[in-house]
Amino acid sequence: MKKTRLFKRCLFAFCIMIVLMGVVSVIVKYEVEGEKTLPYQLSKIFVISTVEGTPIDDGTNIWNINVKQANDLYFYMEKNNSTEETIKRITIENFQVTKTPAKGNLAIYRPTGDLNNLYTFSEQNYLNESLTYTGAAIDDLKTLEIGNEGGVFACRMALNDLGTYISNETTEITYDGSLLQNIGVTEEEIQFDISFDMLIETNKNVTYKGTIAVHLPAQNIIAQGTSNFEITHFGEVIFKRL
Repeated sequence: MKKTRLFKRCLFAFCIMIVLMGVVSVIVKYEVEGEKTLPYQLSKIFVISTVEGTPIDDGTNIWNINVKQANDLYFYMEKNNSTEETIKRITIENFQVTKTPAKGNLAIYRPTGDLNNLYTFSEQNYLNESLTYTGAAIDDLKTLEIGNEGGVFACRMALNDLGTYISNETTEITYDGSLLQNIGVTEEEIQFDISFDMLIETNKNVTYKGTIAVHLPAQNIIAQGTSNFEITHFGEVIFKRL
């Protein structure tokens, strides 16, 4: 009788151990792999890198230009056709500069105008804040709205105060990558790495969070004047439910 009881206890303990091992295995797998199927996923980031300048009227020089380098990021959200959920809001936050540029002051801006002058009136720096797009019928970058069944949202990551170009030559100035050459700034000096969290919240009040890293700006900006590239592989980005 005692042997039978001991056997049952051992068998029970063994079963509990197997169950616990299974639970731990599932938890570890989720931490490593995250969600297998998201209702909405990031399909592409399209980056346009430009160099801009703000003319300063100092009453002395023909050209007095404060130079900055801008990177416009467009995020494409794609619907999983099997889902009935819609986008409630998408937030990008927790911006971390993992490689600091040698020149310039980093700032993050939201769109404030139409497609021809998206960032003309943008002044608030969101580097230490969050930027949220609300789900709506259609995309509207100016009002921070994204189509609730997928669409595009954007932000700008800019390096301000790279230098001042002063000249008294009457030739026209081209506002492109050549301005960097004019002020003696190299592409290596403006390269930086940044990461940020993306939160996708659906109408079911379920939120998925993943961390994305980007290297900026696009290459050959001095030679090409303006350059671009796209990111389509997100195998290292793990989204988890909050």
